[in-house]
Amino acid sequence: MAFDWSDRRAMMIQAHRIRRADDKFAFYYDETNNIRKFLLTNDGTNVAEHKNFVLGGIALQEGQALPEISSLRNALGMQSNAPEIKFKHVARGDFEAVLASRKMVLFLTWLTEHQLAIHYSSINIVYWSIVDIVDSILASKRFDAFCTARREMKNELYRIVLMDKPAFLSLMKHHGYPDIQRGKVSDFVADIAAFLNLHNPTATNLPNHMLKELVIKAQVLTELAFLADDVPDVLIDSFSSFFTMPVLLFKNSTHVFDREIQVEKSLNADGFKQRAASINYRFSDSKAAPGIQLADVTVGLIGKYQDFVEAHRLPELLARKKAWSTAQTQAFDLLRGLIDYSDGVSNAFIHRITAMDSEWKNDAFMHGLPPMPHLI
Repeated sequence: MAFDWSDRRAMMIQAHRIRRADDKFAFYYDETNNIRKFLLTNDGTNVAEHKNFVLGGIALQEGQALPEISSLRNALGMQSNAPEIKFKHVARGDFEAVLASRKMVLFLTWLTEHQLAIHYSSINIVYWSIVDIVDSILASKRFDAFCTARREMKNELYRIVLMDKPAFLSLMKHHGYPDIQRGKVSDFVADIAAFLNLHNPTATNLPNHMLKELVIKAQVLTELAFLADDVPDVLIDSFSSFFTMPVLLFKNSTHVFDREIQVEKSLNADGFKQRAASINYRFSDSKAAPGIQLADVTVGLIGKYQDFVEAHRLPELLARKKAWSTAQTQAFDLLRGLIDYSDGVSNAFIHRITAMDSEWKNDAFMHGLPPMPHLI
């Protein structure tokens, strides 16, 4: 049966109550941590660090013109012969070092004063690579009773995997993940059950208990729905779907991407071009597209922030924030203000694929929401 994107789009809008998906925005994009492919290897993965892939930038509302960026260049002290603004011209180092940059405060202030929205999709590549284990088991009707805790069980799986990530990567490599051969499902699931019991022998909450029970019962399966007929060791073969999704979701908008050969091939493939025939999307040289330059700095900052939140426990995050300088606090407040403003424009502008614990950490750390007790 042919894939009907219009039906999928309608379901997404309804399920997530997406606001203003039919409006005419102008999106400018850049990306960070685009490793092209994420692969299992004999000693782990093809990349040493598992940073979040982030695609995003700025968005203009209908009737809003892109501001002249000469005033921003002047504020940042850009040389007249510098062809474009890049993240490295604004800040360097980890997230806290970036926050301390006077130029980052100037940049965020400039975006705020011009009422520019930001948008981004942030993908935790390890989480994204392992959640098909839960989804594949739940695809069997016999496990319908577990479906109400789908996200919570994914969260528990990811949490326990982080206790010994190298061992779990080795387990997946041993079984040819994500191509689990029919007839060998029981062995794969049994090894997962053993891993869970070794690293988290006592169930500490209901989702944890449900995950363990689900995995034990899943040993009767002869096939895992989303983990069959794939290429062994290829966890993510491309990030192109994260480029195509906003184009098709915001179909009445204009989408301007920085030139990236592999992505251009994906978006210019016949199948996608037919689906997006009436949508205005293009690739531009960032030197000639100020909107992409603004996207470069925005995405660089968001990428640093996402990695910072993923890497630290909530108590450490909160302790670090208390010790920040005035400049760091000002930059963080500006970033939070931009995110809140942008989410108010459309709740599809901020999109994260990560574990629930990471979402809760973000909510408590950035937005001051009451923290989940188990994270304290």
